[in-house]
Amino acid sequence: MLWRRYLPYIEKMKPMSDLCATCKEISGPIVRSANMQSDERITEVSQYYHRSLVKKEREYYKDVLKEAQLLLKGLYTDAANNYNPPLTRPLAMLNIVAHYSFDYAQQVHYPSSPLQAGPIYFLTPRKCGIFGVCCEAIPQQVNFLIDESFDTGKGANPVISMVHFYLKNHGLNSVSIHFNADNCTGQNKNNTVIQYLLWRVMTGLNASISISFLPVGHKIFSRLVLRTVKAKIP
Repeated sequence: MLWRRYLPYIEKMKPMSDLCATCKEISGPIVRSANMQSDERITEVSQYYHRSLVKKEREYYKDVLKEAQLLLKGLYTDAANNYNPPLTRPLAMLNIVAHYSFDYAQQVHYPSSPLQAGPIYFLTPRKCGIFGVCCEAIPQQVNFLIDESFDTGKGANPVISMVHFYLKNHGLNSVSIHFNADNCTGQNKNNTVIQYLLWRVMTGLNASISISFLPVGHKIFSRLVLRTVKAKIP
């Protein structure tokens, strides 16, 4: 390829988790304390405990996902055979644990009015929010595109509404569910989401539901698919 031949020193960024403010805050003092005494390197110990927590949470996330994949094995044909789960929702409730991840992506911009009067540099692209719910055991994802005129923020109401719509129309209709979500700073939203999950169990929509949160800045699940969607939006 011409790109590799003439610009071999330019590389595409590899998939990774989000930027962690804690890692960035701690890594700087570690570099500057290279010549300090061992008893002064308190920050290095903090970094070790932080990374140990992240590793533990990541391993738990992988174990839950692997278990969901084993339970789903054999229940679905390959998508190449014109079957597209979870867009086709099974009618009978499956005695399995379905694994879902949901999160917001950063907003994307697209042209809205090319006939706007005035200089071209006054044109402002229209904002579009993206919220994705991913059934990673298959894997398939449903994305919600939110125009700026309908944007009500990223609080509990829109999150619960979109998750409920997904489970009702595109979910696997499983007995049990395990969610992975972003451990955002707005704990009130997380509390409301947990109340919604309790309501699903109390009303018999599911027998059991569990939810876990990866440390802030170290989530990677659905963002990989969301980045692909963003790249395809003109």
